[in-house]
Amino acid sequence: MNTASQNFPHHLAVLRERMLHPTDYEKAVNYFLEEFAGDQEFVRMSDVDSQPHLIAVLGRVASNAIGRPVELEGALVSNLRAHGFIHGNAQVDGRIVLFFYFQEGDTGMMMLIPGVRAEGDVARFHLSGGLTDPQKN
Repeated sequence: MNTASQNFPHHLAVLRERMLHPTDYEKAVNYFLEEFAGDQEFVRMSDVDSQPHLIAVLGRVASNAIGRPVELEGALVSNLRAHGFIHGNAQVDGRIVLFFYFQEGDTGMMMLIPGVRAEGDVARFHLSGGLTDPQKN
């Protein structure tokens, strides 16, 4: 557990594979929480970044999930530049938002905790390719 920094290429490849599963996003969420979230070296190696376009897209994804316009608050965006991996957290409407994004492949995942429909809602998104409908993803 929490060993992502011991072999970033391997752990990022596993995370990406799980994120791209056509329906079961929970595997990616669980893997991120188990291998990345508590890894202090992973956090230390990531640079704080602003990423306003990413924050705007995450706001739209969260708005779609909640069913009304909302804005992210207190966003902390970190960039593991050597691996093209952006991750972070924020708050929205009294909920926690966790996210990660692979620059290569233009695909990310957002977790809304608690979710609207369950303990946690998960949505996959793209920045340049438009947003994926969280109701269908």
